[in-house]
Order: sequence, then structure tokens, then C-alpha cells
Amino acid sequence: MTEISFESVLRNPIYKNRDLIYALIPPGGLLHRTEQKNELIMELAPILMNSPISCIFVYGNPGTGKTSLIMELGEKLTTETKKNKVQFEKLYVNCSENRSETTILVDLLAQLNPDKEYPRLGWNRAKAIDEFSKELNKRDSNILIVLDEVDYALKESGDDILYRLSRINELNMKSKVSTIIISNDVRVSDYIKPRTQSAFGRVKVIFNPYNSEELGDILRERVKHSLKPNVCTDAVINKIAEIEASRGGDARRALELLDSCAKITMAKNESKITLDVVSDADSNLESNSILNTVSSLTKHQKILYLTMLKNQKKVQIGGDVFREYQELCKQYNAEPLTERMIRSFFINFNDLGLVKSEVGWLSSANKKIRKITFNLDKALFKKAEKLLRDSI
Repeated sequence: MTEISFESVLRNPIYKNRDLIYALIPPGGLLHRTEQKNELIMELAPILMNSPISCIFVYGNPGTGKTSLIMELGEKLTTETKKNKVQFEKLYVNCSENRSETTILVDLLAQLNPDKEYPRLGWNRAKAIDEFSKELNKRDSNILIVLDEVDYALKESGDDILYRLSRINELNMKSKVSTIIISNDVRVSDYIKPRTQSAFGRVKVIFNPYNSEELGDILRERVKHSLKPNVCTDAVINKIAEIEASRGGDARRALELLDSCAKITMAKNESKITLDVVSDADSNLESNSILNTVSSLTKHQKILYLTMLKNQKKVQIGGDVFREYQELCKQYNAEPLTERMIRSFFINFNDLGLVKSEVGWLSSANKKIRKITFNLDKALFKKAEKLLRDSI
């Protein structure tokens, strides 16, 4: 391997502006999302008339542009409300970091009052609700609340926060609240009670996965702004686009692969990304991606995944895994979740690429069973197991 130095990295002929590979709102705007953009503009437009909107439900697989488009439209809405002299505030909460109604409300309060300190621990739900209600009555404003990755909160603590926000304008407070919720889990409605679904409204904006051609256009646009001329050929772009389109059309993963290719090329002290580099970069990222996904799981998801790792069988049966999970919960002083919830975790693990989960017919038992298949190499298996033991 060629030895590199900080000096050689700074002289690199690869990057023009690396930050623009990952820019949430790309310089040329979001590509291939015109339909969703038009739909969201129509739904958000009443705010410009000082009127709150129904709750908007935005969902689709990871890396399909949901958060980017919402943020882009939030900035434009801020500009338009200023022009029209409409009081407006946009609040954003990532529910992977705030998974209960209390922590979500505390985060919202901190954004409304950045000069005031709010405790991350110590408040119960009643206190957080009371403080949030007082704050809404202090100001006369249109407040747009964006709850991103809301599936984390729904799976861990239920849908109370959604029900509360769906009814909040009925309390006749001074401020008017509009809500957008974003979910990566297309089955997220399974975690929402019928009363909340009814109150939440019917506006759903779906972001379909990008196809190979669309990913290619996105990559070309990012290459133009982030890499130096002639570093990345169309053949490389097309290969990256084809790889990620076959895995679910995740633009974020395609951009990570592009960046990884650029870094490997730089480490080799070469000036052009080759097709061979794409394969090397893809192998490296696949390993890191699984570990990052495992580290982001909830406590019970981690216990369940560790249960399957400890089993060490390549193919496992859902019912057997559930019984072993119940036993492992005792070691971690955790109350086991229901079998129905565990089944939903199997489906979630399948969507995340951690396992292959499918329902099939077991002729010897004359019944349907869920089969879970692992495909981790030995080194990755051990790393994942250690990560889980250290983090539960």
C-alpha cells in the first residue's frame, strides 16, 4: 500500500468541494421529486394565509429525498412568510434521538426558547405538556413541526405525541400548529392506533425508491459540484447507480459509495476513479453499514438481534428465536415485548438488510413458520456481537 501524508491529501487532484457530496439541499435542488414537491407545496400553502394545515404523513425508504425536500420547502416557506408578513417558525426533531413524547416536547421547547435551558432528564410527561402549552399561548405564530424518523418513537413509546399534535389546534391556543411526520418504515401505520389515524388526516405523500437512471442523474449533479473535472467517468457513475438501484434505490448510499471511491483513489495517489475501485469501496462500505445499523437499534431490537447471533445457526425459526429472546431479556433485566411486536422487528430487520426474513410452509409441522436467514461473514459476526454486548 502506498504511504500517504496530510500534505499529499491536501494536494489531492480528486475533490473540489467534498461537503457538497452530502449537502442535505444540493446546489441544483432535489432531482426527480417534482410530483412530491408540488403536492407538498399545495398542502403547505394555507400557512401563507395564516391557516394551519392538516397533519401530513411523508413516508418512503431511506435515502429517497424525504428530509431533503421537506427542509428545502421549509426554507422557501420561511422566505415567503416573511414577504407576506406572516409569523412563522419551523421546528425539527429527529425521533431516533428523541423517542418519547416528553423528550420530543422538551426538544421543541428548546428550539422555541434557545436562550432558556430545559432539562433532558427529570421532567415527566405532564410537566412537558404543560410547559409546551404555555409556550404556544405566549406567542401568536404559525408553527410547523417536523418529526423525522418518527417510527423510532412509535415503536418505542406509542403514538401519544401524534394524537396530541393532531388535536392541538382544537384547544384554541394563540399559536397555530401544523405537523409533518416523516417515516422510513412503509409499515409505520401498524404502530398507529385507529383513533390517531382518524384524527391525523388522510394526506400521505409517498417517496418511491430511485431507479438506476434517476440515481445516475443525482450522482452526475453531485460529481459536477464536488469533484474535479474528469475524475469520475459515466461508466463509474452508472455502475454505482446500478448497484444501489438493485438494493432499494437509496441515494444516500449511492453518494456514500461515490465518496468512498474518491477516498480510495486518493489513497492510491491516482487521479481518476476506476471501475475496480467501485467494487473495493462497495465491500468496505457494506461491512460498516451493517455495524452502523446495528448500533442504531432500540434496546429490545438489540437484545433480539443478539439472541439470533448467539444461536449461531444460519437459518432460524421465528418461534424458537422468540423463546430464546425471552430468556435473554432476563439477563438484561428487561421485560420481554409481545410476540407480535417481535414479529414486526423481524420484518424491520429484513428491510434494514440485517437478515432475510420470510414466511413459509413447514410440512413436518403442517403449519406456516417464519424463517430467518443470516448472511454475515465470521469477522463481521464477531464485531456485531461485541457491539451489541457493549451497548445494551
